[in-house]
Amino acid sequence: MEIKVENYFVGNGGNQPDADSVLRQVMSDILNAPVAKGVNTGSKKVQEDTNEGLGYSISLENPVARIVSNEAYPLDLPIAVARFVWMISGNNRLADIKFYHKPVENFSDDGIIVPGSSYGARIRQAFPGIDQLKGVIEKLKADPNSRRAAISIYQPTDATRESKDVPCAFGMFFHIRNKKLHTQVVMRSNNATLLLPFNIFEFSLLGEVIAAECGVQLGPLQHYAASMHIYESAKDGAKSIAGDEGTKQSRPMMAMPKEPAPLDQIRTLVEFEAELRHKSEAISDDSISDWIEQVQNKFVVYWQQFAFLLMVTVARRKCSADGLGELRSAMSSDLARVVDWKPQHGGDVQEEAFTTASAILKSGVENIVLFHETKTSQSLQRHVLQRERSTGEQLPTATVFKLQERFVQDMAARGGDVEISAEEFEAAVSDFEGTN
Repeated sequence: MEIKVENYFVGNGGNQPDADSVLRQVMSDILNAPVAKGVNTGSKKVQEDTNEGLGYSISLENPVARIVSNEAYPLDLPIAVARFVWMISGNNRLADIKFYHKPVENFSDDGIIVPGSSYGARIRQAFPGIDQLKGVIEKLKADPNSRRAAISIYQPTDATRESKDVPCAFGMFFHIRNKKLHTQVVMRSNNATLLLPFNIFEFSLLGEVIAAECGVQLGPLQHYAASMHIYESAKDGAKSIAGDEGTKQSRPMMAMPKEPAPLDQIRTLVEFEAELRHKSEAISDDSISDWIEQVQNKFVVYWQQFAFLLMVTVARRKCSADGLGELRSAMSSDLARVVDWKPQHGGDVQEEAFTTASAILKSGVENIVLFHETKTSQSLQRHVLQRERSTGEQLPTATVFKLQERFVQDMAARGGDVEISAEEFEAAVSDFEGTN
């Protein structure tokens, strides 16, 4: 079906000072663009009305102010860092990025690799021995006035192959003028609400790596999309983004140091990420300080923040509020402020269960010590968390309540507060299995 739209919008969002301003401007512009009826939504293979601007461009004047903090759609910084590390490592393995962001699996044809959105594999391993990133750096060092410093992401095969995932990014260009690196990003297609904040973050960082390696300042990031669009289903969210505190500005990150060489620190970061992912089951409140110390020994302060942000994903799954607090204290306060520190392993539910039991006990017996303050309760919580970490599965809340009831009764029978042994705990869990 031919898409019919009158007066296609071809626009320029102008020069914006920071990522928040860029995002608001894009939303405002594209919401006012014509609506294309029944546009294919890519990997989902469904048709949806779409606000679309063809040939849309916008410039980010200060690319270090790359973290979108829009209240309607703040950047998930740990995922953004994981995407950047996955990209700059030249990786295309689904499992490695799915560890941080499960929805990526929707863009794999075989459940093994990500064929199109794996920009890093196309940049750093375009062909055996061909690293376009190093090629750009070497070209600009040899000739700072070069107009040939370019990276190609889209390939001829992408024009004909059938896949859930054809790359949205077409390529990048880099120019040094007046001792500043100008980065131009060309997108085949750009989902303004879902991916633009991540694109700004990762491509501006890639430009800053090149600038630091070449010993020049980072200049503006110019972002061009052949199709910048907002799907009908995302229009309400786009309106909220456009209206979010029009004067708010993104907090700039610190400038990337030129020494030690960024690519050397990145190589170490890639190795650290693999170790973190493979050993993630061993991370806990007890081990988090050792991991923090390892990061501080391996990286300068700037790159420490990237390693800590990778750790956030694991710590949110494996640590309590205490462990997360220790990690947060080690990070730069500006970055820590924009991270969601809520545990994601069900710990809040379990804590609520223990707190509820404590309240019940207090109301029933005025003189009793609160249950959560007892050795019995503390050892029970420890056994619950250890079991969840070892099995990878959360105990049902109903089971936790039953365990509490049993050991409260045992406290009364024993006439005192004693720790629960591992054997007692496992025996009680076995008694309750299959009853929920």
